[in-house]
Amino acid sequence: MDSQDYYIAWGTYLFAGILFSLISWRVMKRYFWREMAYLLQSLLLAIIFTPWYVLPEEEILAPALIVFMLDLITVDLTTSIRALIPLVMAMLFGIIVTVILSIVYRIKRRGKTSS
Repeated sequence: MDSQDYYIAWGTYLFAGILFSLISWRVMKRYFWREMAYLLQSLLLAIIFTPWYVLPEEEILAPALIVFMLDLITVDLTTSIRALIPLVMAMLFGIIVTVILSIVYRIKRRGKTSS
């Protein structure tokens, strides 16, 4: 795979991920509580958009979930954890953002009902 194919593949993946995220947000916003929609969307964004190195000595990136699963299947558990760490950190960041967004949403909603 040459560098142009690599960038085309990432561009296609990012476009599909953004499109899927927008569609899922519209659906979740309608059918779930707002706080639950924030949580699910932030976890979805972390899972989709967290990249990691395919091989430690190369500069080729792939989605961390895919790298984790393929390392788990083909290598072993201890090697696959290298891709799981940034994925868990991104999910933790998403949970923190969810808490902040939920607090802001509740404050804004409380301000509308009291006036």
